[in-house]
Formats: sequence, structure tokens, C-alpha cells
Amino acid sequence: MMTGPLVMAAIWTFRPVAAFVAPGTSVHYRRAYQRLWMASSSSATISVDNNVSRMSVLQTLLSKHGAPGSRQCDQPNDLVPVTSLHETPELVSSMTGPDEQLSNLHPYLFPIAKSTSSGNYICAYRNPFTEESDINHPWPIVEAQIGGPGMRLLALNSEHLMRRIACECDTDGSDASRTLVTLYNQDLGKGDLASALDAPYQAGAVEQLGYGVDKYVLLRVGPFPDLYQTMARQHAEKGDEQSSLIAAEAANGKLAGFGSTFRFYARLLASFPNRHEESRDAARMCLRLPLTTIGMSMDDFREVAVLGQLAEEQDSLKDTIAKLNDMYEKLRMAEQEEDGSKTPEQAAIDEASYLMDQTALSGARWSEIRPKLGTIFRSIDRVDMAKFVDLYSDK
Repeated sequence: MMTGPLVMAAIWTFRPVAAFVAPGTSVHYRRAYQRLWMASSSSATISVDNNVSRMSVLQTLLSKHGAPGSRQCDQPNDLVPVTSLHETPELVSSMTGPDEQLSNLHPYLFPIAKSTSSGNYICAYRNPFTEESDINHPWPIVEAQIGGPGMRLLALNSEHLMRRIACECDTDGSDASRTLVTLYNQDLGKGDLASALDAPYQAGAVEQLGYGVDKYVLLRVGPFPDLYQTMARQHAEKGDEQSSLIAAEAANGKLAGFGSTFRFYARLLASFPNRHEESRDAARMCLRLPLTTIGMSMDDFREVAVLGQLAEEQDSLKDTIAKLNDMYEKLRMAEQEEDGSKTPEQAAIDEASYLMDQTALSGARWSEIRPKLGTIFRSIDRVDMAKFVDLYSDK
């Protein structure tokens, strides 16, 4: 039986999809990228600026400070802006590599910056099944790898991530950090953003609250998965099981739609006595969400299979993924029987989701499924999404 938080998650379950277009060395590739980046939101292609606000400020903050919560992109002076290079495409190849390589980044991600040390990308994750011209539908910010099976969630939107960086800079106290806080406040307070995101950050606010930067960010900025996980672990180390689980459950609710929060929740439950059935249910909840949101590596998928009691620790990765896929197919078949008939749009969404999930599990190249995804989106008149995922198509 699923616990309360898992039931809530089942209600919130959806399969978000997003898109990526990146620059490359070929003229055809660059033109496709420029078209998507610069097009007006009134056209079939949605402007990235509508959903990743203040892109140039975000890229500067990431470059100077690093991406908080990331696995290999958190160091200062390591990240190099990607999307700003649409005006100087001749520089792209030296930074990103050939088109063929970059097209193997997750198809639903829009690259923002690239780590020069690890090669990982900070990206925006797009859900084409929302009204994206609405300012209330920003794209989450994630970390990903070329050819990786999934992503690591960093923040629900660019403004949350930038304000967190401003808070961390404020506690640093250096002249360089104060300059970044000033940069962050640039253009805020003009009514261009939702009111909750539009107020300039007041220097000294973290110290004034008195709880430290992590708690300030969770209380006054927004939800961040790594901070909830840190809080949960701290409570667990103190022997406070209830508070630990509450922190993890808060992440499940506030960051709905991402399997990675349930993967952590399952791991946490498994660390407590008499919680193994709940841990199993939490891990299996990941299979009801987009599989690419489980994590960045196949080890993350392996962890879901083991915690979900579908595989053993000693199983090979191949056998583990096969067992994970067996349960995935059973759950999918049960959902199809429950759903009954579908509209063409619903059928297309399911087809795209299934194609993405199977590619993640099989380790196939993302570049190989882009044309198919484009065909699916065109079948329901989502030409904007077709152009995002099928980079070389002019249709």
C-alpha cells in the first residue's frame, strides 16, 4: 500500500517534456538554433526569454559563482555561456565540439552554460504541454551530460537559482560577491516579473534572519532538492526520523514530477528500521514519472531498481536495467487499461514519453530519436516543439 506522500505524488504525476536546440559547426545547424532562440513568442516558436528570464544575468552569475546544487558545475569561473554565442557561431565549435556530439544531449533540454572542467551542461528543461507563453510557466534548471540518460534538478526556474546565488554571495562578503549581488538586483522591481520574484535582494537579509543561508533560501527563496536532502540527512543523523522524512516529503510535493526526489526518499526510508516496504513503493514511484528525471547516470537507475526490490546489488547493470524495464512495462500496461480511449494529443504525449523512457533505459543515442520526436509533435500541430527536437528540419 502506498503511503500518504506517495498517494499525493500519484495525483500530481505527469510526464513533462522539454526541448533543446544547441549551436553547432554546420551552417544548417546554426540557422536552426538561431531561429529558435530569436523567434518572437507570437510565432509558432516560443521565445526562450519568456521562460528562462534574464538569460544574460543568469549566465554571468553561473560563470562567476557556479551552479549551486549541481554535481560537477558548482565551481567559480568554470561555466561558459552557451546560448549567448548565437551571435558569434564561429566560436561555438571550439567550446561545444561537433554537431554530432551536441545533438546527443537530452532532446528536451536547452543549454545555458557548459563546464570547462567536466563537460556537463546547465540547461533549461522544457514542458511543451503547458501554455509556455504564460510567464507563470518557467522552465526548471537542470544539470545534464552529453549522452547521459537523464538530468539532475537544480531549481524550478532561473529566478530561484539566481536569487540563491545572490544569497550565497551576500554571506561571502567579498567585493566580487557584492558585485554579483548588484548584478542580480539589476532590472528587478520594475514589474517585469511575477511579484514574488521581482523584489531586489536586500544585503544582509540572510544574517538578519539568523538561520544560515541554506534555511534562508528554503524559507524565503524557493524549494531546492539538494537543500531538502541536506536537511533530511541532518535530522536523520540526530536521530529525528519524523523530521527527516518530513523534509524529504516536502521535496516530493514542492518539486512534483521529478523522479530524483522519490529516489532520495526511497534511500532515506531504507535507512530507517521497518521502512522497507515504503522504500520499495517510493522507488517504484520513479517509474510512473519521466524516467529521465531519475538522475544523471545509470547508477541512479540501478539504485531505483535495488531500492524498488526489483534487482539485487550484485546483479550486472544489464540485468538490473532489464528488470527495471519489466516493471516499467507492467505499470505502463496497467495505466493504459485504466485510461481507456485517448485523444490524438494524449496518444502523442504517451508516444513521445515512451520513446524518451525507452531511450533512457537502453542507452541509445538521443540524436537517433530526434526525427521521430519531431514527427510526433508535428502530428498534433506542435511545430515549435518539432523544430526544437528535430534540429535539422526546416519543416
